[in-house]
Amino acid sequence: MDTGIRRLLLYQAILVAVTSAVFLAIFDSFAAVSAGFGGCIAAVNALLLARCSRRDAQAVQRTPQQSLAAGYICVVQRFLLVALCFAFGLGVLKLEALALLTGFMIGQLVMIFNGIRQLEQK
Repeated sequence: MDTGIRRLLLYQAILVAVTSAVFLAIFDSFAAVSAGFGGCIAAVNALLLARCSRRDAQAVQRTPQQSLAAGYICVVQRFLLVALCFAFGLGVLKLEALALLTGFMIGQLVMIFNGIRQLEQK
């Protein structure tokens, strides 16, 4: 795992922990766990994106059509995984929806800000 994804996961963990602490202070421990689970969904999404990017970078012999197909497959995999994790968290574990979504959104915002920072450096 390269330093970029490690840094992203570290920032996600810190901000999701802060979000969980806020939910713990305002609501209860169940809401804090729900926010943490949402952050874990975002982290798994980031790991899957990094895996897809690494695989695509290593496959230099692909045609543009094959690379596009691999990109679409990655998007579908990530979408399905996130949807299944939300279904598991909300349906099976009966987590609090607001906290779960907030934790996920905070984790995704870290990905957006990290991407913007990388674009500004180039």
